[in-house]
Amino acid sequence: MAIRNLDWSSLDLDSDPVHADPDVVTAAQKRYSHIATTIDDATAKLGQIVDTDSDSLAGQYVEGLKSEAGTLKDSLTKAAVRYHDVANEIGKYEPDLDQGLSETAGALQDADEAQGAQTKAKGLPDPKKSPDGTTTPEEQQKGTDKDKANSEADSKMAAAKTRLNNALGALNVAGKRFGDAVSARRYSDGLTDSYKDKLDAVMAKISQIFAIIGMILGVLAILIPGVNVIVIAGVVAGAVTLIANIVLYVDGKGSVMDVVLGAVGLGLAGLGAIVAVVGKGISSIAKTAALANRPGGAGGIQLVPLRPPAGSIPNFSRPFGPANPRPGGAVPNYSRPFGPNNRPGNVPGRPAPGPQPTGAPPPNVAADWQNTSEWFNNPATNWLLGKFGATTPEIGFWASNWAGLQGAGKMWATLLSDPAKFGKDFASILGGIKGPLDLSAITKAAGLGGISSLWFVWGGVNGAFGIGAGFIYTGGRLVGWIPAVNPPGQAAS
Repeated sequence: MAIRNLDWSSLDLDSDPVHADPDVVTAAQKRYSHIATTIDDATAKLGQIVDTDSDSLAGQYVEGLKSEAGTLKDSLTKAAVRYHDVANEIGKYEPDLDQGLSETAGALQDADEAQGAQTKAKGLPDPKKSPDGTTTPEEQQKGTDKDKANSEADSKMAAAKTRLNNALGALNVAGKRFGDAVSARRYSDGLTDSYKDKLDAVMAKISQIFAIIGMILGVLAILIPGVNVIVIAGVVAGAVTLIANIVLYVDGKGSVMDVVLGAVGLGLAGLGAIVAVVGKGISSIAKTAALANRPGGAGGIQLVPLRPPAGSIPNFSRPFGPANPRPGGAVPNYSRPFGPNNRPGNVPGRPAPGPQPTGAPPPNVAADWQNTSEWFNNPATNWLLGKFGATTPEIGFWASNWAGLQGAGKMWATLLSDPAKFGKDFASILGGIKGPLDLSAITKAAGLGGISSLWFVWGGVNGAFGIGAGFIYTGGRLVGWIPAVNPPGQAAS
């Protein structure tokens, strides 16, 4: 019997109230019974191994085999109980289902007949009055017959609906009995998912989702370097993944390598923030030294001495007076034309121009360096950094993001125009040494020499970890190429 495809409108229903196929239920009962029998056979064979005299077996594996066989036998025995119970309870439910299907079908037939009777009753003639306004007994009988037919038809429809409701009620009682009989709450065999099991399933999904997000953000951080929003989002994704992996590991369902590599990754991010603060301090010192070495000192301003040295051009910016005698003791005569005999020192002429303002200082990566915000210099943490004496960046968080986007755009613009330069810049980003290279350029431009080679070692370690753990390991775990590394006693996830 397939699912019934009938018109239930006479019972004011849009579809079959019993959506069940007895053939499918019967097949399920047979399948569960077969599984239970198979488990019984397996436990019987395992029992033979457990109970076998060790003299019939040889080798050091015997005790271990018997122990493992005993554990597996106990688990299968518990599982067999459930499969037997389900098969038995389905067998009890099948007659109730058949009865429910039969009764609902009968109720539908009754309703169809009642609906036909209602239609017929409504079609009966109504009594008519005579021309003088009276109703003859014959006409009165017509009205009585019509009312009776309508009443009987309505009663049949009500009875059909009552029959339907009673059938559905009985079927619901049978279904509840079946559900209670095979409910996991009845069993304490350790085979039912507990709250912890459900939490672990959620954590496993969270770990998978945020690991994928972290990989995507890692790729974006390489392709678009210097954008702090991407970096901070990657750190948050790494933290969420680590928390989920720790929960799974504690519950015996996680890989120890997932926890270790996640913790190392966050640790490197935190240590990287400290290293970046140190680098900013070095750059600030280099900037001060570079500004001091520029022509004219701080700001490039050249100072003109108040009293000129002997033999130089006089300074006429000061008013003449007793303490400031006129040059040469005489008033310069500017009305006479210049000539061979009319020069300063003979007859004073027009003074030569004084020192002219200098142009803009030449570019210098140290003097022009500006303290931009990093991912850890965001509005939520700057107040905390200030308490530890960290310098507030000159360029705010969002402006630094825009600067990073512009820098990435300039780098990618050289892909076709200057492939060699692009390759060098991109390789420095992949290798994690772009920061040390920039810091070295700043200190050299300030005349402070190079930086320690440990900066490049630090950058290389970060780059190698990002490629190895961030992409190869994480990607391999997600697709199942790299198995979980579990402590003894844990099953691989």
